[in-house]
Parts: sequence; C-alpha cells; structure tokens
Amino acid sequence: MMIFDFDGVLINSLDEVTLVAYSAATGKSVASLTDLPAALVDLFQHNRCHVQPIGDAVLLMNWCLRHYRQASGDILNFEEYEILISAANDSPTERSHRIYETRKRFIENDPAGWRALHQPYQPLWDELIRRSDGPVVILTHKNRDATLILCRDFGLSHRRIDVYSGDGGISKIENMLQINNRYGAEPYYYIDDSFKNLKELDAALNRQQKRIIPMLASWGYTGPEAQRLARESGYAVLKQTDAILLLDKFMPFY
Repeated sequence: MMIFDFDGVLINSLDEVTLVAYSAATGKSVASLTDLPAALVDLFQHNRCHVQPIGDAVLLMNWCLRHYRQASGDILNFEEYEILISAANDSPTERSHRIYETRKRFIENDPAGWRALHQPYQPLWDELIRRSDGPVVILTHKNRDATLILCRDFGLSHRRIDVYSGDGGISKIENMLQINNRYGAEPYYYIDDSFKNLKELDAALNRQQKRIIPMLASWGYTGPEAQRLARESGYAVLKQTDAILLLDKFMPFY
C-alpha cells in the first residue's frame, strides 16, 4: 500500500506557505510574493525543507525577517535549524493553529488567489487521477479542509481521498498508527520530502517489525543534505518516475 505526503510530494505549495507564514508571523495580510522583499522570499524558500510540523514555519519566517538582508540564499544545516526551533516559547500545536487560521482567512477572503499559489506535481498527479483502484491515502501536516479543497480543484475525487492531517496537533506517527489500525496492510510505502519525517516514522514504527518503508521525494522541498542522509539511512530517494512505477505495482491502471 502506498501513502503520500501532500505539500512537496503531490502539490507544490511553496509560494502559499511563504505568504501564510509571513502573515502568521507578522499579523500583516499579503496576497502576492511581490509584496515581500525578494531576498526574504529567497531565504525562506531555500530553508522550507526544514519545516516540520507546519507551525514551525512561523519560527523560520521570524528568523528570515531578522537575517534576510545579510543572509539571502543561505541554507541552515540540520543542527542550526534545531537550535532555532528549540528556542521557541510557544508549542508546535499553537504555532500550527496560527498557520491554519491564517490560511483559513486567506481562503475565505481570496479563494481564487489562494488556489493560484498551488500547482500539482506532474506527471505524478495525473497518474493518480487515472487510476481507479483503491483510495489515495494522504498523510500530511496540512489541515484537512485545505487539502481536500486542492484535491477537488485539481481533479482528484473526494470519494477516493483518505486524508490523515495535522488538525488538532496530531502527529504523523499518531496518524500512521490509525492508518495501520484501519488497513492492516503492512508494509506501507510512504513518500515524503522531509528526511526528518521519515526518520521519526521509521524509529517509531519499525522497532519490532517493518511496518513502513520510508522513501524520500527528491522533487519536493528537499536538498543534497537530506538526500545524503536518506541514502545513509537506507531510504530510497525517488524521482517521480520511480513513484509512478510503484503506482503500477499497487494501483495498476486499466
């Protein structure tokens, strides 16, 4: 059975997350990247790969606001990013709630503008649409309502979508256990663009038996360091064509 992360694997939402993180961090509403300094956008998007869970995008944006004038294009290493996150005064759940509420207001005020900030990753997205057998199972930190809106708008039927989201501060580990209780179809081939997500799921779920096979999406919000660490941990680093070959095995097209 295959399970997909959403942002960075099925949908490119990098511009949307940039705007939402900025609004959540500053309290200022912006609708276009052109409203922000180019160096700020560049610095945040180069470091988006670190963010997990999504509420930590607020901390990253605050760091970018302090440093973008002199550090545009710099990429934090994993240790530097962990130091940044560990200094937070609020909880990941509180920060994620801020992101979700900011996104909700964006969708309500400008639904077309919000949608236009997303693009499905091709050809993987269309290959999912073409296959009729079995559900499309999504395990994501994105809130469920936003995920379903995008799936609908880009042509993936609601009836075939099974979304396990970060609403209420639920972790991917907790959601993965729910998936296992529901389907019992071990092992699960899980594609994520975050090495940290994969490592945490591997450590939590594969202690006694191999429940999950972690795989890193190289086309998402990732980079050479994450790909190196994934390979060193024994995880496959996939291209979209590799993911489609797995679809041929688990969700054949007739």
